[in-house]
Amino acid sequence: MSDNTDAVDRLVIQHGCSRLHPARVMSAWVTDVPNQLTGRTVPLRFRFHVAMSGLLGIGGDLTRWSEEEVALGAELVGEYKKVRHLVQYGVQYRLSGPHGEKPTVVQYVAEDGAESLVPAWQRGPRHGVPSLPMRLGGLTPDTRYRDAATGRVHHAGVLTGYGYRPALPPGDWASAAVHLVRVAEGGA
Repeated sequence: MSDNTDAVDRLVIQHGCSRLHPARVMSAWVTDVPNQLTGRTVPLRFRFHVAMSGLLGIGGDLTRWSEEEVALGAELVGEYKKVRHLVQYGVQYRLSGPHGEKPTVVQYVAEDGAESLVPAWQRGPRHGVPSLPMRLGGLTPDTRYRDAATGRVHHAGVLTGYGYRPALPPGDWASAAVHLVRVAEGGA
C-alpha cells in the first residue's frame, strides 16, 4: 500500500486503503523511531496498535530495543494473535477518520457478531474538544459484550445506540485496542 511506515501517516494510508481492500491484504509494519521518512517519534504501543489494523509485521531492529520494549512487543503480538481473525476476516466499520480533532476509531466485527475489536488512536488531547461516543456496528442486538481486558460488561443496545467512548490514556500519541466478546445467555 505504501513504503511509508510512519504510524501517524499509516492511519491515513490504511483508512484510504480499507475503502477498497480488506485488511488481510495490507501489510502493516512496526518500525523503529525516529521514522526514516518523517523523523517522527511515537510510542511503541501506538505503532503496534496502528500495525495491528492490518497484517502485523515487525520491521524494527530488535537488537536495539530495550528489554521493556521487547517485553511490550511480545505482549502486543500476543494480543494481536487473539484478534487477528477479526482484523483479517471481520466486517470493518470506519467510526471516525484520521482527520480532525477526534480520535481515529475503527471497528472489526466477526460475521456472526460474537466478538469485536475496536482500535482507537489520538494524536493529542485538545482542551475543549468533547469526547463523543462512537456508535458501534454489527453487534448482536439484545445481548451483552465483555471487554476481554477489563471484564467490564456493555449492553449491545448502548454500544450501538448511544455509543462507546474509547478509554484512551492521557497525553499525546494515545492508543487502545478493545476486544469485546459476546456474553453467553445467562452469563454475567
